[in-house]
Amino acid sequence: MGKLTRYVLIILAALALLPFSAVSADAAGSPKVAGIALDEQGQPLRNVFWNVYHQEGGEWVGLQMGPLLTDAAGRFEDSVDAGTGYRVCFSDSYYGLDYATESSYWFPEVRHRDTCWPDATSVESAQTWTAPADGTTTLTMTLPSEGLGMAPVDPFVVGAFEVGQPLTVVGQEGWRPTNATFSYQWYAYDGAASGPIAGATGATFTPTSAQDGKWVQAIVTASLPGYKPVRLGSQTNMVGALHAQLTSPLQITGTAAAGQTLTASFGQPTAAGHSILEWFVDGIPQPEATTQGSATSTFAVTSAMSGANIEARLSAYLTDADSNYIDGSSTYARAIVQAAGTRPTQPLSTAVTTAGKPTVGRVLTAPSGVTADPNATISYQWLRGTSVVTGATTARYKLRKADLGKPVQVQVTVNRPGWWNSYVGTSPATVVKKSLENGRLAVAGKARVGKRLTARATGWGPKPVKVRYQWLRDGQPIDHATKATYRVRKADKGTELQVRVTVTKKRYLAVTKTSKAKKVKR
Repeated sequence: MGKLTRYVLIILAALALLPFSAVSADAAGSPKVAGIALDEQGQPLRNVFWNVYHQEGGEWVGLQMGPLLTDAAGRFEDSVDAGTGYRVCFSDSYYGLDYATESSYWFPEVRHRDTCWPDATSVESAQTWTAPADGTTTLTMTLPSEGLGMAPVDPFVVGAFEVGQPLTVVGQEGWRPTNATFSYQWYAYDGAASGPIAGATGATFTPTSAQDGKWVQAIVTASLPGYKPVRLGSQTNMVGALHAQLTSPLQITGTAAAGQTLTASFGQPTAAGHSILEWFVDGIPQPEATTQGSATSTFAVTSAMSGANIEARLSAYLTDADSNYIDGSSTYARAIVQAAGTRPTQPLSTAVTTAGKPTVGRVLTAPSGVTADPNATISYQWLRGTSVVTGATTARYKLRKADLGKPVQVQVTVNRPGWWNSYVGTSPATVVKKSLENGRLAVAGKARVGKRLTARATGWGPKPVKVRYQWLRDGQPIDHATKATYRVRKADKGTELQVRVTVTKKRYLAVTKTSKAKKVKR
């Protein structure tokens, strides 16, 4: 995908070949480019990274701000300079706060391929698009699915950042799926050039004199067959610089159980500086609990955190006389505990509904496609009211006399390999009713203007039943034509007339039937 900034030490995966379409629309004012990301079903893809690159110093440089994400319509729009050449890219690799909710993190079950316009595998090999004098050019791209999506955790490096002292990447215990394979590459940057450190491909790396005075970062790649790989970078820090020195290590005290409060504490450095303490639950940041400038931070454990890994991450750095950050002076530490109990179930992201007529003898069917994971285990439990129906544990359930007048629903549970939680969804309740005796529907009379047509609904039972009528003209309801008889009008010439009846009876399933059409002559 090229360099998202000049100095980011991340190598992105090769980008996939994708179909595209480009449509230009005239508009007054400066030129703009818009992009739309769609999945294979034509649905918009939100929270997809986008960028518009231009050449600078012989390389393609993107917008250095962000995150640059598509909106709910899968769209972005950006101003460009007329006559300048640009390259446009999408990357479905955002993992972070879902800005639509601002309360959850963006971990979609399916991830899609990345691409640069129109069908390139990298920004370097993409086609250049030259901005016109004005108007908006829209590029629509279809991104086929590449694999399942992971729930990653930002890598965190702990250690002294000194020559001869080991540095270690931590945080992988919160990564899902838990059976992903991790690989590592450490990078060094000296202010002018960056590159991978030869042989530095483990979770632990010990800097040598070659890295003294350089910034160091670890890139972690997680992969698993069937999943889209994830590449994330750790924080960076300078080897051999003057670092903040804690006077006592970071620790977590308290009982890690629902309803209890944990406390993270450490000894503040004696030199002037600043500190940030952040809390994470199974790798997901808890920003409301972040504490700055204090040697202690408290965190309330809830029942939703049962069984989870709870960690505190500390960043402490030195400041100058004007309270400015001193480059490379950071010290990092982490403490982790596991909350008591078992991780609770999570709601299915797919709505659960049933299909079939809710009447005795008929079959209700649970939905398919509740998960995209082919290795997931799906189980079913049918409920009558609030009680389980013994033995009703398949996707299909034949309704019984015992179900009459009772609400029936199905609970679907999904368990995925490498994911701690079970995912559960329950369908809306459907009240089971008796079946009406099947009747007949006919229309008597001639379909001519001025003549009367009569609907005859017979045989429905057991009696008494209530019959409602609606006359139709070419399949559409005719206003106020809701009686058993209908007088043909001039407006009906050349059309087809029908009647639709709805037969109801208390505690019985309503039945709707439509008659054969009668053609009205012109």
